[in-house]
Amino acid sequence: MKRRKFVKIIGVTTAGVMTPVRYINAEGQSEFDLNPATLITENDDFYILQFDKVPEIKADHWRMVVTGLVTKPIALNYQQILKMESVTTQRTLKCIGDPIGTEQMNNAEWTGVPLRNVLEDSGIKPKAKVVVFRCADGYHTAVPIERAMRKEVLLAYKMNGDDLPVEHGYPVRLLNPGHYGIKNPKWIMNIMLAEKHVGYWEAQGWDPIARVKLATVIRSPENGSQIKVGSVCTVSGAAFDSGNHGGIKSVEVSIDGGANWEPAEIWAKDSPLTWYLWKYTWQVTNQPGKIEIYARSTANNGIVQEVNGFDAENGGATGYHAIDAEIQT
Repeated sequence: MKRRKFVKIIGVTTAGVMTPVRYINAEGQSEFDLNPATLITENDDFYILQFDKVPEIKADHWRMVVTGLVTKPIALNYQQILKMESVTTQRTLKCIGDPIGTEQMNNAEWTGVPLRNVLEDSGIKPKAKVVVFRCADGYHTAVPIERAMRKEVLLAYKMNGDDLPVEHGYPVRLLNPGHYGIKNPKWIMNIMLAEKHVGYWEAQGWDPIARVKLATVIRSPENGSQIKVGSVCTVSGAAFDSGNHGGIKSVEVSIDGGANWEPAEIWAKDSPLTWYLWKYTWQVTNQPGKIEIYARSTANNGIVQEVNGFDAENGGATGYHAIDAEIQT
């Protein structure tokens, strides 16, 4: 393949973060696709999972009550929430039940109210150990109070600058960084302070803490792809630990099933609470044949993903992501 001049197209997120989108050649044709192609996932492309049917809630009739082990139970309507001091930040969400190589992981910009401000206004009693969330669809879960009181935990009401879409929890959902989606409940109706609580999925054997494990995903090329001999191929994807290991330090790619590793470029990131987008440009050999492409991450605390990972097992998957491909003439 002849070398071509590439032009980097830059996008700007609503937070003002400069975000590479793709590379094109001088003739304007796509040379290769990055996947994910942008740091922020559009609302319509963000993965959707729920416990039951999506509830229909009218903001004018919605109330969120704070009860239980508090000195001053409170009820907040939607307008009161909107008038509170807010934070706008990027966060990535990931499903606990996905296998290695998850597709159910996306990143968005969210606006919301720090949960601890609401809890402090209600007066937390000393016996309170967990914060219980009950939702309009019948879902319920609990978060240890020391985790709930972190400044990063938000009651979110906007997603990528728009009112929270109904399928993503309108009018208010929890953003609880460091934890899988089961600890980020949607359509919150009641916040209750309690000594203990067993949530819906926890009662069925799922991890009651649900901390995000180190994850690396290859999204391009896809499994089973055919790659032309002598071409230039870009392997790309995302890595994420939700800050549990200090964020992603580096990503490596192996084209020969783990025998040799090469550093990938982390080309877009925001914070340890969001995914890191990476790419590796590879000069394809002139030798046809089947190959295995691996990807792994190293976290800032030194933890390296291991080849012998494990699938969800009720606690989240981790390990090398591997895809099969074939070099063809």
